[in-house]
Amino acid sequence: MRVFHRRKGSGQSSAPGAPSISDASPLLARANSGESYETSDEFLARVVLQADVAPAAEEAEEGNAAGAAEFDPAVGDTGTSRPDIAMLATFLLFIFPAIGGLLFGYDIGATSGALTGLKGVHAGVSWAGSNLTPLQTGLIASGSLYGALVGSAAVLLRGNAIGRRQELALAALLYIGGSVCTYFSNDFASLVLSRGLYGLGIGVAMHVAPIYIAETAPPSVRGALVGAKEAFIVAGILLGYSSSYLLSGVDAGWRIGYAVATPLAGILLAGVALWVPESPRYTLLTAEMDGADVNADARLTAAQDLAKLRGLKSHSGADANDPAWRALASEMRETEAGAQVARANTLSIGEFFSQVLRGEGADSSNGGANIRATRSALKIGLGLMLFQQITGQPSVLYYASDILSSAGFSGGGVAQLVAVGLGLFKLLATASSLPFIDSAGRRPLLLLGVGGLTGALVLLGFAAYSMSSGVTTLVGMPVAYASVGALLLYVASYQISFGPISWLIVGEVFPLASRNAALACATLTNFGSNAVVALVLPAVQSSLGESGTYFLFATFAVAAWLFIQSSVPETKGKTLEEIERELGGEGQ
Repeated sequence: MRVFHRRKGSGQSSAPGAPSISDASPLLARANSGESYETSDEFLARVVLQADVAPAAEEAEEGNAAGAAEFDPAVGDTGTSRPDIAMLATFLLFIFPAIGGLLFGYDIGATSGALTGLKGVHAGVSWAGSNLTPLQTGLIASGSLYGALVGSAAVLLRGNAIGRRQELALAALLYIGGSVCTYFSNDFASLVLSRGLYGLGIGVAMHVAPIYIAETAPPSVRGALVGAKEAFIVAGILLGYSSSYLLSGVDAGWRIGYAVATPLAGILLAGVALWVPESPRYTLLTAEMDGADVNADARLTAAQDLAKLRGLKSHSGADANDPAWRALASEMRETEAGAQVARANTLSIGEFFSQVLRGEGADSSNGGANIRATRSALKIGLGLMLFQQITGQPSVLYYASDILSSAGFSGGGVAQLVAVGLGLFKLLATASSLPFIDSAGRRPLLLLGVGGLTGALVLLGFAAYSMSSGVTTLVGMPVAYASVGALLLYVASYQISFGPISWLIVGEVFPLASRNAALACATLTNFGSNAVVALVLPAVQSSLGESGTYFLFATFAVAAWLFIQSSVPETKGKTLEEIERELGGEGQ
């Protein structure tokens, strides 16, 4: 449906430095022809792409220019709130990528219960009544993890060719295929392969979700939204624990537990089909060129998608002088400028590895800033992903029920109930950090959380040593109480720091030209180090004992704190283009 507007004012000229649309563009030609009515697309072409709206008086121009610079689409103009439209649009740009994270967390929680159910005589599988070997248990538990590694490698090679929107849809389809195949698995091989198929969806989803949210969210709420994605991962873990508890007495209940992911993935797929627009940054990065300019249709599509993401609708009576539209025009100009730089510096996979990872061309005048920015961002992103895993916390989640059972909670159902309580605590801890990510900033929360995590690991180490030595009290309380307190401190510290903020920062720091490949490297580092920790943890525990393992993790946590202090910048309130310029050594 085409919406028409009565134009207000005439003789308006383009803002200095605004990207041009070819004069041959039918939309712009009509929009600038002086006709009394224009379509919705012509309104966008004139107001957003040309940014040529001028009030009648010079004073009004200065006031509106200041308003446009300070305007945040998620909040509204100074003294004005626009929650009805902007809040809904912001929620929608977040919720569907976040469901991709929820399905990752759900797999962790559901697997912890499935490992218990698969060992029962009523498991409904070919080995029912027989004990799984440790290797078989490990392959089932980590099957999705290895699938995620393959998925991350795949998007490293082909992610930019797919696009953000299509990548979300692909993740949903892989989730559906993996959960359905897992439900119908009857032998060990088919179960592991089905887990791997689901893991492909995890790898794709965890690659695209932080990119999509970071590229489409308003800067002032970007941190809270990407952090909230971590809350969805934790909510997924809690949901998985809950389903495991509810199905603990059901014959072959593990099948139903895994199948629950199917309708959730269906919601993600429906959301992509019915609402999710493409990232305007991706559209401009990959657009066809008309000479030296971006194709006019691609620019218009990007402007339409950006307006949709900001909750703005060019309806009859829309005021082109509204600060919201002026802010959108300003945001579009900066997005186009960033995409222009990115197009000039886009690298093939071979160039990415030779120039970025090996540093070739970092000092050149042609693309050197982009290479420097990418190298700096890789150091930050890969470091955070590595330390997130080697401080120990994620690896224990896959075996939560078994660990709690061995700790004295007899019966799988009781252990799963305790796991539900721990998952709820993790969710509350994550939610408590969200209001501070965009106010206090990323660095303070990281440093505070990793400091608390280090202290908790040291206390857990002393508690484990005390129990093995027959000591009954520690820091003035029974050792068991001290252990529980240290465990809760550990979980809370992780959930206000590494949990939400690592994925946030890797979604922010990579330059647009290399964002797909660089974030795929970060995702590979995350899942790869997770797999290595899960693989070697039993051997480490056997060699160092429980207390020694905690002290080793504490040593890694100290190294993580020093790394954050020296290398991780503050990114709150900055556009992605500003972060890219700073990391490249420009504008400092």
